[in-house]
Amino acid sequence: MGLKKLFIDIPALLESGIDLSEISCEYMYHNKNNGIFNLLEIAEFAVYCRQCKESFCIDACPKEALEHQENGTIKRYNLRCVGCKSCVLACPFGTIFPEVINYISSKCDYCLNQLDQKSDYEPACVQTAPPNSFVIKEVVEDKKQNIFFVGNHLAVRTPSWLNKEGKL
Repeated sequence: MGLKKLFIDIPALLESGIDLSEISCEYMYHNKNNGIFNLLEIAEFAVYCRQCKESFCIDACPKEALEHQENGTIKRYNLRCVGCKSCVLACPFGTIFPEVINYISSKCDYCLNQLDQKSDYEPACVQTAPPNSFVIKEVVEDKKQNIFFVGNHLAVRTPSWLNKEGKL
């Protein structure tokens, strides 16, 4: 099948009602142990964001911290961001969540070294997240099931934008 990925099931995470600060991360360079916020921000801009052509969030940012990338996705530059949350207010779809817009964010390394050393290794986020919301496993991208790859090491299942009739 292929490479194992960190799989985040956003609906399972939301349904659990857990406070995100309860999910641990063992990356030693995190100053506040908050790598989870980096993962959620990546998932948010890659999967939740509607990638509007007329992006009100980009227009609203006073520090040009949001930009369209060549592939059409929107990226936030942490060092430019002042945390004003203007983008959150400007998004007409409400897909930019204020709790994952941090001025400084720690980067997740997906515990790749540990995974290479032990095939049955489970990172702290997998151990402390609600059941089935964070899992290390082989994943197949399946757009019908709302499962998307975000880079080489992350897969995300998102809530569906479609209504019962299959329309946006």
